[in-house]
Amino acid sequence: MSSELMRAVVTGVLALLTAGVIALVNSWISTRAGIDENLRDQRLAAYPELWKATGAVPRWPRTEPTRDQLEQLHESYRTWYYSKGGLFMSESARARYGDVQELLDAVLQHKSPDTSGPLTATAYTDLMLTTSALRTAMTQDLDTRRRRSLLQRWQRTRWHRKAAADAQLRIKQTAASPSPFKPR
Repeated sequence: MSSELMRAVVTGVLALLTAGVIALVNSWISTRAGIDENLRDQRLAAYPELWKATGAVPRWPRTEPTRDQLEQLHESYRTWYYSKGGLFMSESARARYGDVQELLDAVLQHKSPDTSGPLTATAYTDLMLTTSALRTAMTQDLDTRRRRSLLQRWQRTRWHRKAAADAQLRIKQTAASPSPFKPR
């Protein structure tokens, strides 16, 4: 074979391989986009119920949840997780959900006669901030605030690391503190 013919054959084979790789990548991207859109639809159906439940400890106006209300909230989160939405949560949203549940558990571990009143201001703030982080994670899953870029992904990763560390500190402090409830 002449060198020109050989060069033409090699060029043709490389062109076919390149086209095949590009077709595979495009197929993967299209499939992934379809999965992402389907997952977003599932989340959009499941998340509003949890979002509404997190309103028990809003930033404003502050409420005064009692031990009984927090026990009901703890249970309603668990029921939602296993019956409606836990399956669809991202790893980050799942971690923030876990932070809320662990903090609620730490608050509810305090059992004494003084636990019938509402939460103290500090305990309320801790629970409100941890719950707010869960809501932020849900908005990120749904991309309802803004679209993702590589920079935003990096920022989100850093934010979630800090949110996890902050939540763990709140959980430890609550577990080791005196009752987080105001006496009646």
